[in-house]
Amino acid sequence: MKLPGFPIAQPGETFASVVARHLARSSTPKVRHLKLLGLRIASASSLIPHDLRPFVSILPPGHPWEGAPERIAQDHTLIPLFLHFAHPKRAADTLTTITAGASTNPEATLGITVTQSRNQLHAGKYCPDCFAQDLKTLGFPVFYRQHQPPFVRMCAAHARPLHSSCVRCQSTRKAVSMWQVAGRCGCSDPLLPPMFEIGHDALTAAGWLWLSQQVSAILAAPIPSEPTAAHLFAALRNGGFAAVRGGLNSAAMMQALFDHFGEPLLRELGAGCWCGSQPCKHRPGRMLTRSALDGRRIPNVLRMLLLTRLITHDVATLWKPIAVEHEQRMDKQPTGYGQRSSNGRTHLDARAISSALNCAEGKITVAAQRLGVHAYVLASDMRHHGIRLPLRPASAKRLGAERLATVRSALSQGMPKNEIARQFDVSEWSILLIELDKPELGTAHREATIARQREKHREALHSFFRSNPSKTRNDFATSHVGTYDWLREYDRNWLDSNLPAPIRNGHNETRGTRKEWHQLDQDAVLCIRDTVHEEMTKNDRPTRLTPTRLLSTAGALSVLSRNTQHHYPHAKAEAEKLAETRDQFRKRTIRWALHKYAVQRIPISINQLRRVARLPARQLIEQRDCVIEVAAELGLTFDGRCSLAPWNN
Repeated sequence: MKLPGFPIAQPGETFASVVARHLARSSTPKVRHLKLLGLRIASASSLIPHDLRPFVSILPPGHPWEGAPERIAQDHTLIPLFLHFAHPKRAADTLTTITAGASTNPEATLGITVTQSRNQLHAGKYCPDCFAQDLKTLGFPVFYRQHQPPFVRMCAAHARPLHSSCVRCQSTRKAVSMWQVAGRCGCSDPLLPPMFEIGHDALTAAGWLWLSQQVSAILAAPIPSEPTAAHLFAALRNGGFAAVRGGLNSAAMMQALFDHFGEPLLRELGAGCWCGSQPCKHRPGRMLTRSALDGRRIPNVLRMLLLTRLITHDVATLWKPIAVEHEQRMDKQPTGYGQRSSNGRTHLDARAISSALNCAEGKITVAAQRLGVHAYVLASDMRHHGIRLPLRPASAKRLGAERLATVRSALSQGMPKNEIARQFDVSEWSILLIELDKPELGTAHREATIARQREKHREALHSFFRSNPSKTRNDFATSHVGTYDWLREYDRNWLDSNLPAPIRNGHNETRGTRKEWHQLDQDAVLCIRDTVHEEMTKNDRPTRLTPTRLLSTAGALSVLSRNTQHHYPHAKAEAEKLAETRDQFRKRTIRWALHKYAVQRIPISINQLRRVARLPARQLIEQRDCVIEVAAELGLTFDGRCSLAPWNN
């Protein structure tokens, strides 16, 4: 049966609003009409009915929603909003699962918790200006989906507070009364309170307006094909929120969030824990974990929007890939004494340094002032780029020719810089100026330092075994932890050739019998075939033949592991070939259940059949052709009221 005259949805109108408009102009009782639409147990405040296929199947020919539940989900629900920061593959799979009716709880499928789902229950919100404009242009008001998220309380187009639907109707707890047209209800004195009280501070009002604008931008665009969460993560790291050991700096992000939104708004949004000084288990840095970036978890869209505000004013800037500067992977080498560890600071550009030095006539302090950095930072970056700065005559005269030559010799020999400063009475700044005068001294000092480290650790190993010839390599590793770790990390070949041979236990000398994997694979194939034959010929209740069950019975379950999947190639192929699909298993179960009917010789009833087969009535109806075919083979009859009967088309 096709339903004539179902209204066409307006751009951005919610699914519940379209259904409510249809119910409002229909003379049929709402309960009966909702049952006809397949929405009797659906809630108007839910994100989307769990199965829209019955609904779209009765729409009139030519209707935009006819046979297209995915169009409803993408254009007239909030699903694209909650999937915006999800990994593209996870977003596509989730959307397919929901539109195919395979999810009995779409909110849980989207990662929305029970508490969050409870906070979203409302009868709808609308903008008074949009309401008046719709009455003037369309003749009827509608609910727009960009107004419905719980954290949206202002209209992005008119910058006015939204109003809630009648609170008195919501208090009746009648599911039918929730299907309301925007701004209208059956109460004699409707109560339509605003969602946002005028009088808040300017920072809070600006925050509410910004959130509504970003939601409108997200819902006006398709679901991104790029990993938006990964782009946000890279942008936050490049924007100054990178942690020292990778990840994100939660403390800096919490302070920035407080500055951008203010404490009152963050507390209203449920992020009040970010405002306190006590440690929070939901710190901002934990919102973009590896599970969210890889697609194993759908991030919280509100938290992602708050983090987006830290690096951009428009969420659309995250839709394009961000060029991330990848560090060149270098072979690990010793750092050397006196080598400063990287602090994550971006070095000054070499051309900018040269230009500033030319303008300052070689005066490093003046050049540093032009660049807006400390003179020591400029000198360090010059050493990093290998830029030479001749030692000024005044500095050379102050140090003296003899001491200057001695310091240069000590640097070339790899003497630690703190010892040079103490022994020759020179400052760290003077040593840096001497290195800038001859940039090759830095490389020479580093190479000599590495050589000194290597010889020191090698000599420690030789001394240990000269004094203790009977000691083992484990004794050396225990007593000289630092030396052993250094040699194992940077001089592995020399260490292995100079350590005593390892002492192995007696049972380690006996090698186990090598397994004949080919023969084990063939035996597993035979076992899988026997399992299938036994299952297909048994008289008891059927059990589905899955690849995991077949491989487990054959003792080849290790094939599911990436490291051992090559051990049973034929068994894996045989298990995938003989395994049953869900549809095949249901048909086999129905055939078994009908054979039980054949023994009793009673008419087929869908209620009795679902109990015998232990299948939902919906699945039996989907397999109606199979039921009729098997019943004809067995000579069974149908109950006159059974919906599976051939005459009940």
